Formats: sequence, structure tokens, C-alpha cells
Amino acid sequence: MAIKDQAKERLDEIDRILDEYENSLGLPAYSGDFGDQTVKGYMEMSRGAMEKLTIEECAEAALLLGGFSFYLQRSYNRENSRVNWATSVLKSTISGRESQYGGSWDSQFEQAVKGDGYCSKVNSIKRYAQQRADRITYLSTSAKNLSDLFVNLQKAKAGRRYE
Repeated sequence: MAIKDQAKERLDEIDRILDEYENSLGLPAYSGDFGDQTVKGYMEMSRGAMEKLTIEECAEAALLLGGFSFYLQRSYNRENSRVNWATSVLKSTISGRESQYGGSWDSQFEQAVKGDGYCSKVNSIKRYAQQRADRITYLSTSAKNLSDLFVNLQKAKAGRRYE
């Protein structure tokens, strides 16, 4: 088995253990696909279209966007745990070896990582996970805010119904 495959296999094992932990908390199994594509329509909806929604449609939008917010946060957490795992592995594996190299500490650390096939693979996993996490940072909050907007719109429409 190639050294680089060992890093991926170890990460897969960590993911499996964390998935079991989430399941023990009562969370459903994670899926890389949110599944309900109607959420995109609510995210792109104009103000005029929002105002034309019924109370029930506002409730549906709020529920879907709230679920999507949870999905985005969970996706972010998964990537963040991968970054943390990789950082820990790199520090513990490279510790002491970096002094063999010249330059700043960062330069020494990077040179030590590049000189080790396993660490190189772990570092590429870390970079990839960090890029994915960076892309979705704060999006769960934005989706939740949009969900709250539909809840408030629903309440406003319900209030108008009784005036």
C-alpha cells in the first residue's frame, strides 16, 4: 500500500468514527447532497416574489432554509474537523525534524512536510479541506437569516389576515 493512500485511509477512519459519534447523538447519517433543490429558488427569490407567497409557502421556505442552514453548518464542521486532524498529524509527525532545515520556522516546517510522503499527502488533504471550509464559512448564518426573513414575512401576512 502506498504511503499516500495511508493518509486518506486514516482520514476515512476518522470520518467514520465521527459519523458514529454524530449518529449516537441522534443525528441522521450525513449526505454530501442536501437533496431538496427547491431551496435554491427561495435563496434567489426577488422581494416581489416573496411578497406574493402565501403564509404556508413562507413557512415551507423558512423550514427548508433552516434545514439548509443546518446542512451547511454540518458540512463546515466536517471540513474543519479534517483541518484539525491534519494539523495535529503534521505537528506530531514533523516535530523535531524541522530543525534540520534552514530558514524561518514556517519554511523549516514546510520543507520537513515536503520531505515526507505521508505528511505531504496529509498537508494536501488539509489544504483541500481548508479551501472547502473557507468557501462555506458564514453561509449557514446567511441561510438562517434568510429563513428568519421568511418567518417574519409569514408573521406579517398572518397579522394582516386578522386586521
